[in-house]
Parts: sequence; structure tokens; C-alpha cells
Amino acid sequence: MGAYDTAEQASNWLEVAAAARAAGLDGLLVGDNHAVAPGYANCFSPVPSIARLMAVTGDMPVGMVLLAPFYEPIVLAEQIGTLAAFSEAPLIVTLALGGRAQTFESFGWEMRTRVGRLEELATIVRALLAGERVTFHGRYHTVVSAQISPLPRVPVSLWLAGTVPEAAARAGRLGDAWLCGQNASPAELKAQLAVYREAAAQAGRIPRPVLRRDIFVGETDTDARTVVEPILAEGYRGTGHDTLLVGGPETVIRQLREYRAMGFEGVMVRHIVGDHQQMLESFERIGRHVMPAIRGL
Repeated sequence: MGAYDTAEQASNWLEVAAAARAAGLDGLLVGDNHAVAPGYANCFSPVPSIARLMAVTGDMPVGMVLLAPFYEPIVLAEQIGTLAAFSEAPLIVTLALGGRAQTFESFGWEMRTRVGRLEELATIVRALLAGERVTFHGRYHTVVSAQISPLPRVPVSLWLAGTVPEAAARAGRLGDAWLCGQNASPAELKAQLAVYREAAAQAGRIPRPVLRRDIFVGETDTDARTVVEPILAEGYRGTGHDTLLVGGPETVIRQLREYRAMGFEGVMVRHIVGDHQQMLESFERIGRHVMPAIRGL
């Protein structure tokens, strides 16, 4: 989760943004957490964070993965519109359910409400960003004859994230793309991908499936495993090698080609390593070896 010292964490984020741009990646997204104790992680809020990072990323698309149940639609739409006023590139806003029971308890909400909250938020925010005057009476949100400003001056895509077939279907109905779960096995991905494509077709949407994987690119496979194995041994997010992109450049390129053949059009990666220097070195290998090899896929 990065550095515990706030100044160090801020510096690291700026360096990660610069490394992602230097590596030629297609975008940078920041994540979301709420009500997390500082002794566990140093969690930065995504909206102001991405506003600061845009000064580093320039014309590279940027965005956020938001825990949708915890946002109010009018304010969020206004924040997105404001980010889009300053951005030099398209914005990606990914809505996720959240799976941490303690967070819902902190807000005084039941976790079972999260699907309804996300669906209502996605519906309202999309209409507001389109410039519509919105009236909506839902179970969790009420909006009366509302419009927002500024309206986005760059394209804004609303992605939906999810790890089960129901989430894939919801992304097909409501989203511009589907971001799959990081721990889904290849067999689960194939099944969920079929569900997503069917739901998108029924909703008249062009499907855009995006793979979610944690990554580390070493100089060689042995080098990468030497770094990653101790992390896995500690129980890292319950994942194994079949749900990671880990290895030397050629191994990671081969894995990405396999996922492209499966039908995925993009991949969002997060580094498995906590060591900042190792992360930057992996970024450099991605830019030098991986990106040139996958551009034509």
C-alpha cells in the first residue's frame, strides 16, 4: 500500500506517474479506500490525487477506480466535470462495489445495499455528464431537476468493475467497459467474458473488456520469482501465479498475448511489490521490452 510517511507517499505517487508515462502506458488510474486506519495504509483520496498527477501525466489518459456506494452523484459529476476541464486527455471513471465490510459499517450502511447504490449512481452520473436535466427518485439517491457544470470538455468513460458473472452483466448493461476482478482464474474469465459480451449486445453497447492483473517484470523469470515468491508466501491477496503477470519480459509478453487471444482489449496492472525502487525498475522494463511487443496486438 506504499509508504507510511505521507510526504514519502506523495513523492512516490509522482514518481509512479512519471514512470508510467515514460514507459508509454496508455493511462494511469488511482484507487480508492475509505475509513482505513493510518497504521494499516496511507490512502490518498482519488479525486484530488488525480488532479495533482495530471500535471505529470500530460496528455496520457488518467482516471480513478471509485468505490461507488460511498459517493453522492451530483457532487461526483461536478468533480468529474472539473477534472475534465483541466485534463489534456480523456478521463476514465471506474465504479466498483467495494468488498470491505468495515467500510460500510463506518458509514452506517449495510453491505447488501452496495449494488443498488452503484447502479443508481452510474445512471445519474452518466445523465448529468451528458448535460441532461435529471430527476431521479431511487431507493438510495434522490435528484430533483438537477444539472451540473462544468460539463466535460474531454471524453469521459464510465467503466464498471466486478469479479462475478452478475457484475460482468451489470457492466454490459451500464458501462462503457468492464474491468474484471484481479483474482479471476482463466476459466472464470472466459465464462464472465461471455456473459459480459451478451449483456453489452442486448444493451446496444460496444463491449470493451479490460483485464485486471497485478504485475512484476524482472530481468528474467528467475529474477522475478525471487522477488515475488516471498510476497506470495505472506498470503498476498490470496492469489497465485495463474492470476498474476510475473516473469521476465518474454514471459509477461506471452501471458498478455494469451489474454488478448481470449478477447481482452486492455489490461490494468498494479505492481505486486511494495519496494518503490523495484517498482520503478519494473516500469522501465515494461516500457523498454513489453510495450513495443504488444502494441500490434
